[in-house]
Amino acid sequence: MNAEDFYLHPYYAIDLQLFAAADEGRTEPPSERRRREEREKGNVPKSPEVASTLVLLGGTATLFFFGEKFIKNTAIFIKKFMAMGVGVERFGAEEFRVMMGMVARDFFNLLWPILAITVVFAIIGNVVQVGFMFTPRALAFRFDRIAPNFKRVLPNRQTMFNLLKSLAKVILIAFISYILISGDFLKVLLTGNMGVMESITLISYSGFKIMMTVGILLLAIAVTDFFFQKFEFEESLKQTPSEAKREMKDDGGDPVLKNRRMQLAREMMQGNMLKEVPKADVVITNPTHYSVALAYEFGRDTAPRVIAKGEDRLALEIRRIARENDVPVVESPQHARLLYAQVEVGQEIPGEFFDVVSKILMTLEKFKRKMSR
Repeated sequence: MNAEDFYLHPYYAIDLQLFAAADEGRTEPPSERRRREEREKGNVPKSPEVASTLVLLGGTATLFFFGEKFIKNTAIFIKKFMAMGVGVERFGAEEFRVMMGMVARDFFNLLWPILAITVVFAIIGNVVQVGFMFTPRALAFRFDRIAPNFKRVLPNRQTMFNLLKSLAKVILIAFISYILISGDFLKVLLTGNMGVMESITLISYSGFKIMMTVGILLLAIAVTDFFFQKFEFEESLKQTPSEAKREMKDDGGDPVLKNRRMQLAREMMQGNMLKEVPKADVVITNPTHYSVALAYEFGRDTAPRVIAKGEDRLALEIRRIARENDVPVVESPQHARLLYAQVEVGQEIPGEFFDVVSKILMTLEKFKRKMSR
């Protein structure tokens, strides 16, 4: 059997679909609603490697800085209860209960600083990834958490990445440990000629170097794992086009009806605006594109107001209504463009237009008669 026949043989054939994405049709990016729903369920992108690595680094650093005190307290703890055990004449159930209570109390006093530091770093490791969040729904029982899921053991992107991650951790820990132990090997051999505290200090320092170096490398792996988990989470939230359309309908209604409602609203607004054109004192135009209708009520307005504006077809309609109602139409392309862009309907014109607009108004006989009245 040649190589080509080997790979084509049914027994040895590899189903490449096992490596394919679980949902080939999910091409639409996740919506904010979907992200919010998943967060409420407690589903957020995070890597357990980050928290465990920070606990390793924090616990190791704590033991290094408080190691001498910890060793002394441990020695006092052992000496105390060994002496107590030797001096006891009668050891019954009551004595055993009292001694176990004392052991538990002193043991907790011995370990609580390390336990507190590890808990703090475990919390920090999760907060830096997902922020502060509390989701009661995540505490509810879900059968799918304990039901067999064969997708987790089949070859896919997640399982292959986890395999590579585990191999990288084993290789890095072994390699770093070998390098550091080799450098301190001769010193460790000489511990037989040292005192107990010197030997403990040397071995503890070697262990500290190994743990911190390994911890820093594991932190790099943890950060990589976090970004991979975030990528996988984003992929899992993607939607099919039909799901995206259905969600859009649920949030804002049918897009066709929504666009129709917006169109009707624009038409209604334009209709109301066109009814104001006959009240204008002047319409300033760019002959081909823009029209802006201005009105000034003496005693009410501090400056002329824009009561209607439009471009293209709406601009032509404003000019038509203005001419039918004997409203002066003045061509001033530059000022028409600026007024259209800078002033909304119902607003007074800014000071930079006072001089130009007042000159235009004072040239109009209709406005002069209005002011004289």
